[in-house]
Amino acid sequence: MGGVELREWTVQAAGQYERTHQQYVGGARKLEALINELIGEEEGINYLSATARAKEPESFLAKASKPHPDDPSRPKYDDPLNQITDLVAARVITFLVEAVDRVCEVIESEFDIVEHTDMGAHTRAQGAFGYASKHYLVRLNAHRRELPEYAVLKNLTMEIQVRTAVQHAWAEFEHDIRYKLDIPPDRKPEFDRRFLLAAALMELADNEFAEIDKLYRELAAAEPDAAPMDLTTATLTTYLTRRYPDAPHAKTNHYTWILGILAQLGVTTEKQLTELLRGIDSAAVQAAMTHRFPAGTVRRLDDDLLAARGSAYVELFPEEERRQKILRGRLKALARAGLVDLP
Repeated sequence: MGGVELREWTVQAAGQYERTHQQYVGGARKLEALINELIGEEEGINYLSATARAKEPESFLAKASKPHPDDPSRPKYDDPLNQITDLVAARVITFLVEAVDRVCEVIESEFDIVEHTDMGAHTRAQGAFGYASKHYLVRLNAHRRELPEYAVLKNLTMEIQVRTAVQHAWAEFEHDIRYKLDIPPDRKPEFDRRFLLAAALMELADNEFAEIDKLYRELAAAEPDAAPMDLTTATLTTYLTRRYPDAPHAKTNHYTWILGILAQLGVTTEKQLTELLRGIDSAAVQAAMTHRFPAGTVRRLDDDLLAARGSAYVELFPEEERRQKILRGRLKALARAGLVDLP
């Protein structure tokens, strides 16, 4: 295939992608919603954002036009619509490294993994500092491939990246500089050195955030168990950190959500919440549950409230059929463990 033929062939492939681009846009929306549901609604992981996008047609053309490294007369991709794996790609950004690991556990459980690359492990193996993102190529699992709502993603290989906010800032800035600026060879060592220094600071920042979180938990644990304080997002966060010291933090909006539920129960102070949960063995409640991953603080409270109020707690959500179904399943698990009596 000559140069002219190569260009014509890639233009044809790009035209086909442009005609079907909106299907990939719809697929990206589905993937984004699924990831947010899995890590946010179901697992309560504390993360900054989870977004997905479909590759723009111009970007597809640029990638499909790349020649084969061993034979410039041939295209790198014989079948770009199937071989280019980031036509739909998602990115999850967390605050702490711990949350990166939790998100990765969910991805590995909920998707079929085609390929996994730990960029940080690769960098550390070279004795260096640098990009530490986790990269996955995934496909929907067998169950979701059969659901009509995921038809647009059924046969697609997708990319998911997971990294902290600090890692994200470094990666985006480094990409802008290295790939959008033609750096002269004699200046490249200077750029490399400064990016290496920034990468070391990036790792230090992530470690310090983890230490700050640890100090916060220690401080929260030292406070009185029944401080006479009104419940707010801030005081509830501290209260739950004290009650569940090993549980990961939840997203801020999840604390707001559970505050609304507590208000429905007439619980507006820490003292009232302590009284409501008196006699509830949280460890036994969690042992009875079938959560696949360690439950966060808000999920722990949700489970304990279910144990404390039983069927009455389920009835707080008359218009939320899905949530009622989930809670009934958990209530049966508590009953099997002898922690509640079913009517």
